[in-house]
Parts: sequence; C-alpha cells; structure tokens
Amino acid sequence: MKFLSIILITFRESLAKKIFVAFFALSTLVSFLLLFAVNLDIVDGMQSAISIFGQEIPERVELEKIIYGIEGAIAVLLFSGGIFLSLFATLNLTPSLLEEGYIDLFISKPLHRWQILLGRYLGGLSIVAFNILYLIIFSGIILSTKSGIWNSGFFLAGLIIILTFATLYALMTFINICGGNGPVALMITYFIIFISPLLLQRDRIYALLSSKFYAYFLDGLYYILPKTAELGNLTQKVVRDATINSWMPVWSSVLFIVVTMLLSFLIFNKKDF
Repeated sequence: MKFLSIILITFRESLAKKIFVAFFALSTLVSFLLLFAVNLDIVDGMQSAISIFGQEIPERVELEKIIYGIEGAIAVLLFSGGIFLSLFATLNLTPSLLEEGYIDLFISKPLHRWQILLGRYLGGLSIVAFNILYLIIFSGIILSTKSGIWNSGFFLAGLIIILTFATLYALMTFINICGGNGPVALMITYFIIFISPLLLQRDRIYALLSSKFYAYFLDGLYYILPKTAELGNLTQKVVRDATINSWMPVWSSVLFIVVTMLLSFLIFNKKDF
C-alpha cells in the first residue's frame, strides 16, 4: 500500500499541475471529433454513404481501408505528438522527487529506495498510459460501432505506443537521476528520437564514412539506444494488419527499460540525501 501511495501522490501532483486534466481533455476532444465528423451509413453490411468532416467518400473506396486509414492517422498522432507532449509533461516528475525536503519525506518512510523511484516512474507512466488507452479505446469503439469493423490491431497499437513512451521515460529518468536536470534529460531524449530514423538507415551512411570505426560506432548506437523509428513502423503495421517480419523492437525495448531502470536504482541508492 505504501508503494501504491507513491503512484497516487504522482497522480495528485499531475492533477494539481493540470497535466492529467489537459491530457484527458485533448483525448476527449479527438474522440468527439470522430463521433461527429465521421458519418458512416451502412445498409446490410455494405456502405451506403460515407462522409468525413462533410466530405463525401466515393463508394468505390473500401470501407475497411477508410477505417484503417483513420485509425492509422490517430496512431500517428499519438505516436508523434502524443509522446512528444507526454515527455514534456512528465519531465519534472523525477527532478522534483530529488528536491531537498521532498525526497526526505519519502526516505523517512519504511520504503526501499528502489520502491520510491519505481513508484515515481510507474506514476508518470500510468498518467500517460491511461490517456493513451482512453483515446484508443474510446475512438476505436466509436469507429467500430459505426462501421461494424473491429480492428484489434488498433488496440494493440496503443500498447506499442505506451511501450515507446515507457522506454523513453526510463531513459529520461536515468538521465535525471544522474544529473537531476529535467530540461537536459528532455533534450537528450528528443535528440535520440530524432536520430533513430537515421540509425535505421545506417547502411546507406556506411559508404560516406572514411573508417570502419564509425560504422561500428553507429552499429553500437543502434543496438543500445531505443528503437523509436522501428516501433513507429510497427505501430502502423499492426493497425493496417500488415505482415510483421520481426518483433525485435518490442523485446529490445523491454530489455532497455529493465537495464536502464536497474542502473537508475543503483545510482539512486548510492545518492547522499
């Protein structure tokens, strides 16, 4: 219960700072836009009339492609803008925990330090996960009940987006524990998101390099850093029910979270408060 109380305290902080409310309001707005902007008239399982934001869609366009396209657009919005805003909104959760006086309150309780840090991490993750699942489930139900097409890949995409945030948030937590500077941690995390597509195309960069050392260096960065570009591609594939050749980005991200958080626990345990 004491461990869960840390998660609840994090929730209360986000409510006080209007983080949770802002996320919830944006998710609700997008869902209601879909509710009123997408009009699907289905007769005997066949499309009769389809309009999106008042624009009629030709009948020759398959209904399934339309639904998958809308869901794919929502997934892209969440993966790009959603994660971008989520990292910005949670950047101060770990630094504020380390502030003098505030951290003393937690250390004085009969809790292990790893429980304090893990509770803080899970608290921030829960805030974002709730809003992502809320938007995915709400909008998915709206589109599915209107069209009769239930796309399980859309709901799976929500879990991949949460995993992507969890990976980047673990990295940001680690940087904050090392230096305690939220803006620096955020900038480094955004930089890694930026270079991820470049590392994915590193085979094309090899020809421009003068030494194999740089090639080995790029390979090392690729295997060590979070694979956000591949997770983004995987999100689109599961939404569109495309063939998935490898789930490596998923299990490597889980491994990254475990290793990064373990290192954070070790450093946090040795800090002098």
